[in-house]
Amino acid sequence: MAVLALKSFGGIAPIVSPRYLKDTQAQTALNCPVFQGSLEPLSALGTAVTTLPKTGTILTAYRFGQNATNETDYWFHWTTDVDVARGQIAGDTSEWTFFTGDGAPKATYNSLALSGTAQEYPTASRPLGLPAPTSAPTVAATGTAAADALIETRVYTTTFVNKESGFEFESAPSDASASVDVQTGQSVTVSNLPSVPGGDYVVSHRRIYRSVSGTFLFVAEVAASATSYTDSVDADNLGEQLPSLTWLPPPSDLKGLINLPNGIMAGFVGRDIYFCDPYRPHAWPLQYVQTVDYPIVGLGRMDTTLAVLTTGTPYFIQGTHPEHMAIVKGDIEQACVSKRSIVSLMGGVMYAAPDGLMLLSSQGSRIITEQLFDFKQWQDLFKPDSIHAYQQNNQYIAFYDTGSVQGGFVFDARSKQFITHDIYATAAFHDIQLDKLFVVETDKELRPWGYGTGKSFTWKSKKFTLPQITGFACAQLEAEAYNMTVKFYADGTLVHTQTVTSRDPFRLPPKVGRDWEVQIEGSNEVFSFAIATSMSELASA
Repeated sequence: MAVLALKSFGGIAPIVSPRYLKDTQAQTALNCPVFQGSLEPLSALGTAVTTLPKTGTILTAYRFGQNATNETDYWFHWTTDVDVARGQIAGDTSEWTFFTGDGAPKATYNSLALSGTAQEYPTASRPLGLPAPTSAPTVAATGTAAADALIETRVYTTTFVNKESGFEFESAPSDASASVDVQTGQSVTVSNLPSVPGGDYVVSHRRIYRSVSGTFLFVAEVAASATSYTDSVDADNLGEQLPSLTWLPPPSDLKGLINLPNGIMAGFVGRDIYFCDPYRPHAWPLQYVQTVDYPIVGLGRMDTTLAVLTTGTPYFIQGTHPEHMAIVKGDIEQACVSKRSIVSLMGGVMYAAPDGLMLLSSQGSRIITEQLFDFKQWQDLFKPDSIHAYQQNNQYIAFYDTGSVQGGFVFDARSKQFITHDIYATAAFHDIQLDKLFVVETDKELRPWGYGTGKSFTWKSKKFTLPQITGFACAQLEAEAYNMTVKFYADGTLVHTQTVTSRDPFRLPPKVGRDWEVQIEGSNEVFSFAIATSMSELASA
């Protein structure tokens, strides 16, 4: 007498022999989210929102127009791995947005980004930051000195400024001019103002500063076209101290741009992490740079902590201002093998490591799939350096390409269950405003995750090993709707396939075995399954 009853269903754990899986665990869990206990069909992708027009494989998508709720507009997209961060700018009405990975770091905003066709979004951009003037201005005292004039020795410097759409960039200063002695009643002519940079740089103004007691104070702002300026400003009327003394544009090969709290953005080059000056995304002082032991792969965010993922040990950088950042080495040596696998989720950071899926959190670092996969299984099944992943509803939703198989998996951070799926995408974007994950398929159609009809799923149970050879007589499947298919395996051989059309119990053919497995297939939610040697046992299951 025997009965096997399943009243909840779980995900896969290939590291465990099928015989030793827990009763609810599966050998196969394809397209069936089990995160609530029942066996549900994974929803297919929803109706296409748009088709992204750029030629080539789309690797990055980003919905610009974050204040709007129109999901069809406006989709920035690239055929490279690009990191996008919205500007943290007070009073910004132009949606200043910054990105790395498409050449040198760039900045754009609404009327600039959308000035062409969707084929080109973002249509136009500016380099992120301005280079310092390459030459010092020339200075000369002019005019007649007053009687009993005092002599003041001055030096001058100048900066480039671009004022555009409610935001301004200011460069680092030029080299200081030669000193000039100025007597009371005289003015100073500042001439030979440096040429503005060419290329994509835009300069709308210049600012002129002069030295007072060892610091440079603001004198005047003039048009970019000006070639000289006559300074007759009294010392009492000078303005603020030069703010941009250490400001530099970000490195041209900066990657991994990410927003942090307190107006800070971060990026990396090689083993170096760069930070912008708070709320000044165009200014990246060298004194803020931090360096780690290993080449950096990518960055993640944990509350106010920056997670630095490398080819070796992860690192954590904490602080409220770049001047006071503290760096801490991680407590586990697990490299990040795919920059695009990095996801900030539930106050932690997850990424693909050689041995499995890593979780970094305030509670410590660990391989959260270590009880599901061994090294070889993880490598063979998913080719972790191909993984790119996104978050939705506290789930790590991933896609992979082994070279022979394209597919994906979902790890639910709350239930800790792991399932696979047969959807493949080249890119995706998690839209917080709309609370949707938009997925880019290989045909470049953009579709919302989880908004289609239920997909056909396959769930195969553990191998139930009985103390003696047993033949089961009947079974019952409780589902939301029918038809469903159930396959019965005895000692590794398929012995019966049943099309289940209702919740009523059904009879099984006379087959015997010691090792029994059940495979459920269909596209309707399943609540329970039971198999027994008699109807009375089945009724009490």
